[in-house]
Amino acid sequence: MKTILVMHKGGSQIRGSEVCLIHTVNALLAARYRVILLRNNSIIDQTLKELENLEIADCDYPEIMIDGDHKSFPILRYIHSFVALRKFVKQHDVTRIFCNGGLPCQLGVPLGKSIRIPVVCHFHHPAAKRYFYFWLVRFADRLIFPSNFTASIVAQKCGREGQVVYNAVDLDTRYVPSHSRDSRFRAELGIPNDGLVIGQVGALVPHKRPDFLIKAFAAICNRFPRLYLMIIGRGSMQESLRAEISRHQLDDRIKLRGYVDDVLPYLQNVIDINVLASAEEGLGISVIEAAGCSLPSVVSDCTGLKEVVVQNETGYRFSPNDNTELQSFLVKLIQDPALRIRLGKAAREHALKNFCLPRYSADIVSVIEQSTKH
Repeated sequence: MKTILVMHKGGSQIRGSEVCLIHTVNALLAARYRVILLRNNSIIDQTLKELENLEIADCDYPEIMIDGDHKSFPILRYIHSFVALRKFVKQHDVTRIFCNGGLPCQLGVPLGKSIRIPVVCHFHHPAAKRYFYFWLVRFADRLIFPSNFTASIVAQKCGREGQVVYNAVDLDTRYVPSHSRDSRFRAELGIPNDGLVIGQVGALVPHKRPDFLIKAFAAICNRFPRLYLMIIGRGSMQESLRAEISRHQLDDRIKLRGYVDDVLPYLQNVIDINVLASAEEGLGISVIEAAGCSLPSVVSDCTGLKEVVVQNETGYRFSPNDNTELQSFLVKLIQDPALRIRLGKAAREHALKNFCLPRYSADIVSVIEQSTKH
């Protein structure tokens, strides 16, 4: 049985890169790999616990970086982590290293080179040019990207090409349309059962642009007294968004739900129109999850989002900085229930064809197995 070391550094929430990590680990186990997962915190352990042939351990990921005024040179920590990890890898007879995200490459790439085993990097998001160099991404044996957009940015800034493997979600048993809504989820938010809900799932951070969506909602909501907006996520913009909502006197109509462990009940029981107003996405997993539940989406026509929504077929893409166009697409869907149903069904069919989990699993394992020593 081949042993692969999977390296991941994440935050305090399960987000897109963690979803990809979970799917990748399951795919490798199904392909009869023994997987050793080195992570910096236990946020994903509950999801992966008790899987056969999986070992989970702690790892320190000291980052060497110059980013504006921020300078980080934890050289002693880095050396200590590298030496300990090199010993660990030799003891466990690791044959491949998989870095989930760019930062783990800073340890993973020199480690692989020093003991002559291939390193594969799954790069989830675009980054500034200096990050590619400090993270040593360009020296990985294979690169995997979630979209053609991300691949093009890395090629431009780093001079490396790789394999595009679209992100996926479980569209067979998990993200499926609901045949009957559970009214409890709307009740806890103070939303009536006959209300129409626009929803966005994403951290409350500038590039997700929840404020841009609130602006659009505020401009149209007076025309539709049963219209509501719900935003799921937490982040640095939370207080400023609350102030903006109060300024518009829309506290009863806009719901900041905060972070939830599972968005599925809200996709199935609360949201009618899914939105992702982000200025930048590697691909947009939340849009795929919504599509699985037969929800139409309205997204900004930029970055990886171009590859998720088919214009006029599965939803709408608005010009990134055109709030009026976003409003017009929302109004179109609000006024036409049959259109919402038609686009939602088409969105699910498109997701099944392009973003299904079996396809992701087969492709990700194929790229890893094709990795060779340099």
